[in-house]
Amino acid sequence: MKLQKTIYLTRHGSTAYNDEDLLQGLIDIKLSKRGIRESEQLAEHLKNEAIDAIFHSPLTRARQTAEIVNRYHQAQLHVIDGFMEMDMGDWEGLNYFRVMEQHQETFQKWLSDADMLIPGGESPNQVFKRVKPGTEQILTSQFSNILIVAHAMVNRAILGNFLGMDVLISRRFRMDNCAISKLMVYGSPEKSHVVVENWNITAHLEG
Repeated sequence: MKLQKTIYLTRHGSTAYNDEDLLQGLIDIKLSKRGIRESEQLAEHLKNEAIDAIFHSPLTRARQTAEIVNRYHQAQLHVIDGFMEMDMGDWEGLNYFRVMEQHQETFQKWLSDADMLIPGGESPNQVFKRVKPGTEQILTSQFSNILIVAHAMVNRAILGNFLGMDVLISRRFRMDNCAISKLMVYGSPEKSHVVVENWNITAHLEG
């Protein structure tokens, strides 16, 4: 099959919430100093790739990461509202591990049930469904070398949509800040076949 597109998928750089293991969903937080440094390392890693379009979440942390990478490319930037992070509802801003301890039953059900709503927020299935139009837009776009900058839960949903995976299976993929994953798209825009070449590479962030 003919190679149609190369897609680089990354999570935004770290924020103060990431540094403290706080849950962040729709809250609009900028990158921390660490996150800016990670984004610059990511940009350096991708500077020789022929990126002709960047699709990103509207949240500031994703936009900043996209703009830092784009210093080397001057590619077209496209905001995909559906790539906004999962609505964490009542858990927004809480420590991840305390939520696990203090809301054990709800948390475990959220991990095992794709339709389980975070109190006041979204379910994994809702995120999976709202991401789908964005993935279809990317697959049918005119661009050949694409960078996607989004969020942990959303990137898993993007992967799941690309590969036709079950929602709960797609949630098992680790997604570090500014890690890079590479997907190859074969076939035609109407009938694409997506292959994962590598996943969650962080070597460019070391040292």
